[in-house]
Amino acid sequence: MAKKHLNCLLVHTPKFDNWYKPLGDFIWINYLPMGIFALADNLVQHGYSSQIVHLGIEWIEDHAFDLIDYVGKARPDVVALSLHWHYQAYDVIKVAEAIKARYPDIFICAGGFTASYYHREILEDFPCLDAVIRGDAEEPLLRLVEQVTKQKRDLHRVPNLTWRTDGRIMENEGFYCATEADLNALRFANLALLKNHETYVNYFGHPFMWKKSFSKEQNFHHLSIGSKTFPLTIGRGCPMTCTWCAGSALSQRFITKRTTPIYRSLDKILESIKEALSYGYETMYVVFDPYPDRQEFFIDLFTKIKENNITCEMVFECHGLPTRPFMDAFHATFPHKESFLCISPDTGSERLRKVHKHSFYANEELLDCLRYLKELQVSTEVFFTYGIPGETPDDLRQTIRLKNFIKKRFKNVRCIRVLSIEMEPGSPWHMDPQKYGIIHDRQNFKDFYRAHSSKYNQTYSSLGYYIPNYFPGTNGVQDIAGFERALQKIKCRHFCFLSPKARESGPAWTGRLFCNFLAFMDRLKRRETCKDETAPSLRGS
Repeated sequence: MAKKHLNCLLVHTPKFDNWYKPLGDFIWINYLPMGIFALADNLVQHGYSSQIVHLGIEWIEDHAFDLIDYVGKARPDVVALSLHWHYQAYDVIKVAEAIKARYPDIFICAGGFTASYYHREILEDFPCLDAVIRGDAEEPLLRLVEQVTKQKRDLHRVPNLTWRTDGRIMENEGFYCATEADLNALRFANLALLKNHETYVNYFGHPFMWKKSFSKEQNFHHLSIGSKTFPLTIGRGCPMTCTWCAGSALSQRFITKRTTPIYRSLDKILESIKEALSYGYETMYVVFDPYPDRQEFFIDLFTKIKENNITCEMVFECHGLPTRPFMDAFHATFPHKESFLCISPDTGSERLRKVHKHSFYANEELLDCLRYLKELQVSTEVFFTYGIPGETPDDLRQTIRLKNFIKKRFKNVRCIRVLSIEMEPGSPWHMDPQKYGIIHDRQNFKDFYRAHSSKYNQTYSSLGYYIPNYFPGTNGVQDIAGFERALQKIKCRHFCFLSPKARESGPAWTGRLFCNFLAFMDRLKRRETCKDETAPSLRGS
């Protein structure tokens, strides 16, 4: 139960309604933003009460969970909504509207990359929100709660804040961008601040979707890698500018004003690992690799893990090709096959890789890296994409050939995933589509809001853009819907990676068979039972 009165309730709202043939109805964006535990804990450390509520977890535990009733019992001074990923746009606004309708005096704010990018527009179009925190939020949220809990509040004092007052939108000039010292003062693994955190730890795993008709156990065992996986905060920022990434250096300068990556100290990272393990986590998941050609920091981290006799697995997403010293250290520290490296060449075309990927490497360099990982017997996953600007039929054939060659020659590559890329607000090709020769329909926040109001606009088949003349000589592929359908056919024919074991992938034809089997079983189950699949209750509104 929530405390009788909270200073701040942090609410995570996933994109609740999604449909995709092999999954049926599923929930998306289930992982919390990595910094949300630090936000809540920072408030506690400064004497304010806080709690995190994940509406996906609450639906899983109790389909009848009533958020409005819960807010009424907790009576928070501030409700802070995570709006980091654009997929959340519709659901977050609906939650804000429901809370504001019942409790107009509760101060409601949003934060995260998407909220930051569209901060002024969101407040102009959606009066249910009182403010948006732009960029890093630890100090701003603390100062906001401090001011809201005072009888005479002065929101001008809150850095990074865009807020509404007397019918006007104000943008405070003071801006906070966390330093390394700030990160080291934060605690990123206080899981106890999350309501029903046991469900989050035990059942939410990579790759993050949640099939509604499956039990908790079925979701974990059939749709995840089968290990309790904790996103480990190493640092913030990126020096690279990849065309489709809203976390790129260009985007970071705009959204957070960060100009260079920063790292937490090794000791603080070890503290987070130990704390996560104490809650039952088994695998650390790292997505921070700002300098792939200079990985001494991680080699030192792996050494410290061994010296401290810490036993865990690791999944590490490489932003370039890992160096041989890094691969040696990774293998020595995490020898089990459940630990693996993720490598993303993205395309088999070296020409296209130079255009879109900041950290370029040739195909032969990639294959040499995979050969060495094979010698070490280090498990690996490889990621590709397709349907990107400048891609020709020959480029696509190069990707298909490289994918098939890797699958045939490298048994340690247990899974090859080929995923289309959805338009992200603030990414380079979103901000300058003409430069990349694309047309997209998601200029404004309302465009994302409308797109994600549909369950059929989900991450696996909805892109939000098309490339004119990508399919030369064909009719009906000169709009976004036609482009999406045509790419889906390519995916099903050449790139389907579905497998009964989420940690593995087979040939595309076996993936298609499994896809049809899953869809058939889903139809049978829906006939046999009529479970409530509505979103977390907002009945109190």
